[in-house]
Amino acid sequence: MKLYKPFQFLTAAECDELIQYGKDKIQTGTTLGKFAGRNNRIAWYKESKHWARWIEMFNSIDPVIDWIQTPQIAFYQPGEHYDWHVDTWPIVRTHIRHFTLTCELQSAPGGKLDLENNNFTLRTGQAIIFKPSDRHRAVSPTSGERISFTIWAMAKNANKVDR
Repeated sequence: MKLYKPFQFLTAAECDELIQYGKDKIQTGTTLGKFAGRNNRIAWYKESKHWARWIEMFNSIDPVIDWIQTPQIAFYQPGEHYDWHVDTWPIVRTHIRHFTLTCELQSAPGGKLDLENNNFTLRTGQAIIFKPSDRHRAVSPTSGERISFTIWAMAKNANKVDR
C-alpha cells in the first residue's frame, strides 16, 4: 500500500461491526459544534484487539510508528460535514500524528473525502492513507448517511525537547 492510493482495508462484515459499535457508543444529540467547521457525530473505537495489526501495517510504510490514537467513527447525514482542516497540532508533544487513515464504512451519495489536491469517493471497506499535515475535509452527503473510520498513526516527535 502507498500514500494517496485507495486500497481495501476492511471487509464488509468488519465495516458492519464498526458501524454497530459506533451506533452503540454515540450519545444521542452528540455533535462537535464546539470545533469550528464541524457539525457531525462521532464515537471513539476503544477496542484494541486490532491495533497491533494496524501498527504493523503502518510500519510497512514507515517503521517509525509505535502506537495509534484511539480511532474515530464519524457519522455524516445531509448537512453534516467537517470543513477544511489538518490533523496536526501547534503544540509540542512527545508523539505526533505521522499518518492519517480514513476508511469508508458506509458510503452515501455526494459524501466524500477531499484533500486539497485529490478527491476520494471510496467504496465500502476502502481506505486512503495521507499525511496529517495535508488539508482535507469531509463533504456532506446529499442523501443517506456516510460513515467513516479514522486512525492516526503516531511516531515519536523528533522536535520534542525534554526539560
